[in-house]
Amino acid sequence: MAPKGGALLTDDKDLAPFGVKLNDMVRTPLGVTGTIIGVKYESVSDKSSGRVWVAYSNGTEAPLEPRLGPGDAGLAALGYARVQEADHIRRNLAAVRETLKREEKEREIAMKILELREKGQPVPEDLIAAHGRQ
Repeated sequence: MAPKGGALLTDDKDLAPFGVKLNDMVRTPLGVTGTIIGVKYESVSDKSSGRVWVAYSNGTEAPLEPRLGPGDAGLAALGYARVQEADHIRRNLAAVRETLKREEKEREIAMKILELREKGQPVPEDLIAAHGRQ
């Protein structure tokens, strides 16, 4: 579910007033963890109308509740906390592992197709379809 209306801005200058960076993992005051995906303004010229958006692990994208007013100390003052660096590292490692697993599967399918072609055998449609999805 993408945010309606204006585009999400992901520059450091847009996120800095909130004390976060793109792809930071933050824990809400309720204990739910989300990943920063950007800031959305009601009006780009009115920086006080900005709200940070996060993506949750279930795929939901939503704004964090507070709007930043002039002189606010960022999200930390409102109970939001950046998770530990170890959690960021675990997330990144999981993403790398998933990519490697996907690439290995694609390599296996490609090798099977190559093997069948070298033997002059027909390549099953499901193998061709699986290779195209990768």
